[in-house]
Amino acid sequence: MKTNDILSEKQKLILELLKSNNIDKLKDFINSLKTPLYFLNSTNFDLLTLALSLNCTFYIIKLIYNRCNYKTLNYVVKDIYHLYDMSNHKDETIVNYQNSLEVLMDSNNNVKSPLLVSLEFSDFQSVEFLINKGADMYFKINGKYILEILREENLLTMRKLNFLLKNGFSLKKFKIERLSNFEFKYIKKCLENFVFDINFIKYLLNLYKNKAGISKRKFNHRVNNEINKIEIPMELYLKYLDRKDYKKVEYLYKYYGTEKTRSFKDFIIFYLNYFDRNYNKKSFYDFFNFIINNENTFPFSKEYAINENETIIINKKLKIVELIKNNNNLKLETFLKNNNYILHCLYSSKSEILNLINEYNVSSDIVDILRKYFLI
Repeated sequence: MKTNDILSEKQKLILELLKSNNIDKLKDFINSLKTPLYFLNSTNFDLLTLALSLNCTFYIIKLIYNRCNYKTLNYVVKDIYHLYDMSNHKDETIVNYQNSLEVLMDSNNNVKSPLLVSLEFSDFQSVEFLINKGADMYFKINGKYILEILREENLLTMRKLNFLLKNGFSLKKFKIERLSNFEFKYIKKCLENFVFDINFIKYLLNLYKNKAGISKRKFNHRVNNEINKIEIPMELYLKYLDRKDYKKVEYLYKYYGTEKTRSFKDFIIFYLNYFDRNYNKKSFYDFFNFIINNENTFPFSKEYAINENETIIINKKLKIVELIKNNNNLKLETFLKNNNYILHCLYSSKSEILNLINEYNVSSDIVDILRKYFLI
């Protein structure tokens, strides 16, 4: 009998033992082997990854790790889920994971590492064990970090991220640009863990404990140093600015640095103009309305925002008058349609529209257009 045939048969035997989750029978089987246990491992059959995938007990995980004499935990193996069925698994999350397996296999070419598998199955005891044994949280699989793969598989949770952060994961090595497609709560958590971190808190506590004085200038310098530990990519600001999710833009702004306030204002104005896709100033009007109606830390005063929006309103009223005077019904209707978002602010009553009609002796077509958009 060929060696490969013997190995294949033994792989099937140990697979069944792992599925039964019986450590005593597994030990008996290992002791009966005439070759080291790690001889069973191959490119697409890895005992540690398999045991983690089958949700084996932590004692089995440790047993396999110790007996297989792993030199590193930073390796990949072809996913071997096709060897077994988890449809009867008691954990609904894992059953759902199995059901969506075909999509997951396509998303990462069916390649796994031990740490990735333990995180996919929320096996935090094994995650901690693997990290302590040298599993690298920044290990890339097919060019992607484990955190990115979990997000793509829709298996990332705040508990998993918190666990990784607690065990040393940081934006110092994981560039924030890679978080651009993550839910904002994950971006926020990573930022808060990295900036004003435990070392900064210890520094403040030490000042308090020793009753040591510190000048305002020195304190502000220390705060700015913390903020400058990271540079928020402009793409993140633009993502939320375009979505009009101004609270998220405001949150990111606190990491911008007070000494750069002028450049931030210019940046916002420039891209509000860029996002004015219909050339109707709606991007400006919506942003300044947020400034007016909400307490915020943006470097724009409410007075400034009010003046900007009043200017927008005045200019639009002047444009309407111009079009009415010229009896240009086609351009008037196009203008009113494009600026429908702000029409309610242009004229406070129907009488004002009627005064316009009377003052400029407009055509019946213009009257019909005004009636349509101002409901007179």
